[in-house]
Amino acid sequence: MSDFALDEFGDLDLSKNDLQIIDGSDAVAQHLLIRLRLFRGEWFLDQRVGIPYYTDILLKAPNLIAVRGIFARAVATTPGVKKIERFDLGYDRSARTLEVAFSALLEGDDVPRDFSEVFIL
Repeated sequence: MSDFALDEFGDLDLSKNDLQIIDGSDAVAQHLLIRLRLFRGEWFLDQRVGIPYYTDILLKAPNLIAVRGIFARAVATTPGVKKIERFDLGYDRSARTLEVAFSALLEGDDVPRDFSEVFIL
């Protein structure tokens, strides 16, 4: 798997005044983060693709068991993810934030990579 490299904001990485190509486990890691940040209905070619943020997550009192399952399934079914080693979900009701932290073994890696995303609800 290969892809254009993206910067921390999700834009094409033009830091060396040229498009950067990534492959292997770096491309899998980037695809995984893109997948977690995609809202269901956002992609015009297939409205069914993405995380159901509006219907299941961005609620006043989300069902954390269902939310955990949604994110775990998205990670586990990403092409290139061999195994989820650790998966934690932290919800701060007063700050209205949800932290998804996990460690996954990716194709091409011998050691699991750590990922962490914080979502403001």
